[in-house]
Amino acid sequence: MVEVERPDANTAIVAAVDCLAGEQVIGGGTTVSATDPTETRFHVLSSGPTPTGWLGMAAATGRFGPGVSMIVTATVYCLGS
Repeated sequence: MVEVERPDANTAIVAAVDCLAGEQVIGGGTTVSATDPTETRFHVLSSGPTPTGWLGMAAATGRFGPGVSMIVTATVYCLGS
């Protein structure tokens, strides 16, 4: 999870998570939200697997209000060997 207060518009915020050593990536996803639930000026740019985990990128589409943060969360599902 990555949290950025008042992110710049159109600047990618990257969240990444890895499986434990010896595990295999079997799925995952990316979510984006704001600390103010009325803030909706954001979107996911990409979400996909890496060789060891999951990588997500999101960006704000406009300037957030004072004290409002954007939260990007990457989730990975792993299979142990």
